[in-house]
Amino acid sequence: MVGFEHPFVLILLPFVLGWIYWAYARRRPPVAPAAGVWLLEGSRVRGRALRRVDLRLLALLLAGALMLLALAAPSLRDRRPEQLVVVLDASASMAASPDGGPSRFDRARERAADLLYGIGEGVLVRAGLEPAVFGPAEGTELQSRLADLLPGDAAADLRAAARAGLQRLPGAPVLVVGDTPPPPGLRAGFLDVAGREANVGLTTLRPDFAVVFNAGPQRWRGSLSSGGAAYTLDLLPERFAVVRFDDAQGRRVAALAPGDALALDQTAYLAQHAPQVILPDPDPALRRALAALDVRFTSGRGVAVVRRGLPPREPYGRPAVHFAPEAAAPPKPVFDVDPLHPFTRGVELVGYRLPAPPSPVGDGWRVLASQADGRGVIYARGGELYLPPLASLQDLPALIVLLYNWSRPLVRSYEPLGQDGRLAPGFAGGRAYSLLNYDETRLPRPQGDRLEPLTSRRSLAAWLALAAATLLALQAPRPARRTVG
Repeated sequence: MVGFEHPFVLILLPFVLGWIYWAYARRRPPVAPAAGVWLLEGSRVRGRALRRVDLRLLALLLAGALMLLALAAPSLRDRRPEQLVVVLDASASMAASPDGGPSRFDRARERAADLLYGIGEGVLVRAGLEPAVFGPAEGTELQSRLADLLPGDAAADLRAAARAGLQRLPGAPVLVVGDTPPPPGLRAGFLDVAGREANVGLTTLRPDFAVVFNAGPQRWRGSLSSGGAAYTLDLLPERFAVVRFDDAQGRRVAALAPGDALALDQTAYLAQHAPQVILPDPDPALRRALAALDVRFTSGRGVAVVRRGLPPREPYGRPAVHFAPEAAAPPKPVFDVDPLHPFTRGVELVGYRLPAPPSPVGDGWRVLASQADGRGVIYARGGELYLPPLASLQDLPALIVLLYNWSRPLVRSYEPLGQDGRLAPGFAGGRAYSLLNYDETRLPRPQGDRLEPLTSRRSLAAWLALAAATLLALQAPRPARRTVG
């Protein structure tokens, strides 16, 4: 199969060939007068015969055509591969349906079915929050699986999906079908099914406010209703609106009207739950500090742990606060605090005298506060916070701020769609499932297909340019022969 990287160049073909013919005819030498009529007529007849088979003109026209074809960058593409890993994007944006017609996911299923037809051995992967892998099997067998798949996850981990597919079929080419191109570094083809649908969606819902984003190309006028009240909205394209509610409610439902292409982001649910913390060493000062932050204590299976002891070498496996049992050096003034890390944002410790805890073992630790000599005082690794002994911090306001910053991500307000198989907003088992995701609400726009990793190409441009140059060289004027004597 022949493809062109710059096919628009071929539009110039008739103009270039016409110009070559006109320039050649214009420069043709005139016919010299003959001595007799019969000689003149004979020369005209021979001239017409020669013009019918003017090899030089044909060579110039062919050289011009070959040069234009070379500029169009043609290439030979191999046929469909025998093995293939098809990654089907099942994120929420794929559920967008313009004007009630086929959704992006419907179009993706059709294109995936065409790809799998005739494949000797293939793997089908549904890319959501977690990949679902089918195969390896014949392409026709995998086609029947497509009808059972649905979109709706709050995100699509394309890298994890491709990795899972290649574990089943190592070395096979990977093709992503969806509205978001593969991430950088992932060698995969891409079939784009994105459209230009208009969409307005909820991106944030909290007890006292909500955020609405207009991702469409046109102005949107509508309303948001929550808690028995309605709020009128007038949003320009690519703009946010913050709606502040009259009262704060930890359990709330918000809905936008009128609906549009993506129904999954029109309604959101909120159900806040305080984080449950295991406190093995119930120090009274620490217990009071955590209780002031609306943290619930449990002796069973908690979300997080606040403990006294050195952090382990490997990650703890859950959010944790580790208080060093003893100091490794005498107290010194804190010289520097990282103001950008979420744990130390708003923490005032510079100038306070704190002892340095023993340096943590293992990888991934980051120093958040240090003394003048560079020795660390506060460390962080993922959701773990490592602090000096509790006695040195318990009377400082900074302890409350540190614990607040650490515990805020633990407040359970909603679960993303696709979690536990939930593909529509709503309450289930005391949890609120919603699509509060700016990236999905934006509805990615078309970026074009990309099949290069799927099919190998052999460029023909250099060979066509060489053939054109050869024809031009053959038409170069030769020097006249000089006779001696």
